[in-house]
Amino acid sequence: MSCQENQPVVGANAGPVIDSPDFARHGGSLSGSVAVAQLSRLADQLADQAGSLAFELRGVRDEEGKSFLSLSVTGSLNLRCQRCLAPLPFGVAIDSTLLLVAPGEEWPDEELEDDRMDAIEASRELAVLPLVEDEVLLALPNSPRHANCALPATMETQARPSPFAVLAKLKDH
Repeated sequence: MSCQENQPVVGANAGPVIDSPDFARHGGSLSGSVAVAQLSRLADQLADQAGSLAFELRGVRDEEGKSFLSLSVTGSLNLRCQRCLAPLPFGVAIDSTLLLVAPGEEWPDEELEDDRMDAIEASRELAVLPLVEDEVLLALPNSPRHANCALPATMETQARPSPFAVLAKLKDH
């Protein structure tokens, strides 16, 4: 993983860690890339763990004093087609706005009705890579499939006759 930032970031095994309220208050910026293989929760969805994803995280405060994180993630993944099990290229292009909500503070339902924004709990030790991975997981299709593909050959050759075919024969007699 490589990172460039204009705000101090503490390194950790899971990548950079930020103080999210301070990061937003000071307009922090962090960009870098992460190897897909480092995002272990994605593994079940992928045909392989090749490549990397680029991310950019920026801290923002609006005129009302609310703090946000703006996260962009780009790259490509090879998902596993749920029909044929072959690799399925998937372009990642995520732009998320995350409202920072102080621990114990009520989450503003009316602002979150708009799909352009989500909320997360503000944290003095927010690990960036799990946040990137969360947003990628949320962006994946529920059941990725090619537009046109067949069942895997092993499934086609192992097709068994229907157990109801025997009943149909009995009915004819």
